[in-house]
Amino acid sequence: MKITHVQTHLVQSWRKTKDIASPWIFVEVYTDEGVVGLGDATNWPGGTIIKQAIDELGKLIIGENPFNIEFLYHKMYHALQQIGQTGVVIAGISGIEIALWDIVGKVTGQPIYNLIGGCCRDKIRFYSHSATLEECVRLAEKGVTAIKAYFPADMPDNGERIITPRSITLQEEKMAFEHLKRCREAVGDGIDIATDVGCRYSTSAAIRLGNRLEEIGLLFYEEPVSPENIDALARVTASVNVPVCVGERRYTRFGFRDLIAAQAVDMIMPDVVRTGGIMETKKIAAMAESYYMHVSPHNPNNAVSTLASLMANIPNALVLEYVDDEQDAPWRNDLLTDPPEVDRGYFRLPQKPGLGTELVMKVVEKYRFDG
Repeated sequence: MKITHVQTHLVQSWRKTKDIASPWIFVEVYTDEGVVGLGDATNWPGGTIIKQAIDELGKLIIGENPFNIEFLYHKMYHALQQIGQTGVVIAGISGIEIALWDIVGKVTGQPIYNLIGGCCRDKIRFYSHSATLEECVRLAEKGVTAIKAYFPADMPDNGERIITPRSITLQEEKMAFEHLKRCREAVGDGIDIATDVGCRYSTSAAIRLGNRLEEIGLLFYEEPVSPENIDALARVTASVNVPVCVGERRYTRFGFRDLIAAQAVDMIMPDVVRTGGIMETKKIAAMAESYYMHVSPHNPNNAVSTLASLMANIPNALVLEYVDDEQDAPWRNDLLTDPPEVDRGYFRLPQKPGLGTELVMKVVEKYRFDG
């Protein structure tokens, strides 16, 4: 079996940015035996830039055996190293790598999780997003067992044009705490609540806020400061009694190595589309496991990345991010023949070979992104 060509489909997503395209990016890898693999390279923003990277990367694997995933990963990774091995390049590699696993699964007649060690669990727990108290209640009533509650939309900011880590006012601190407290009271103690700070505060401000939020009983405190400075992260982690996590802005196992080794956080959040794909995510999770560290994959994208996120196979996995159907583009699941099956706060494991799904091309064409 040989790879014949690689095709990319840009599809309208729920994300709207003013100046930069943010479509979903589906990747198909074709073979001379008619087997087609499906992958996801979605990152936002910058969809059209990632497509260009995939076009270049695709040329490198024409004529190759799709089963040689480890070799092809390294071939792509090193071919474009002079223009960077993170961001755009690694997103393109991830989309192709996921599609290669889909091919192998289809040829062998096995779901991908059976090819890399089998199941560690028979269902996959997820959390959904909430920006309002009402949304928290709606999610709880649907049976979701974990919610990431964002701060209120009317939170004040400092009005600066440049986004930099900043201090926190008493007003902000109180608004954030009161909102999360109301969410906790509304859903009770049986549902986990997490929050995402989005790197907006300075180290001292993040510590101050984290300590204030301890009363809420957070599942995790996401990105209290930017992940580039491991020492700053470690300082926050050592100073608060809420679990700190980062991961969506780290790429490949090399991007996680020092973070994990320094035990600068309590939990990591690798994104299968940002790390390099399925095998690279598996390697990152294994590193974290040796430090007794949980993995909670970052996954705000489409249903393909949800199916590829490895939760069935990672022993130290905790919970998977999932954009609730009512918060997403209505055509999200219509794009696939077999979208993820939701059973209240859990996903059922896909049983079909590979990812267990295919693109529905008439829906892809209907919502194709035209720039």
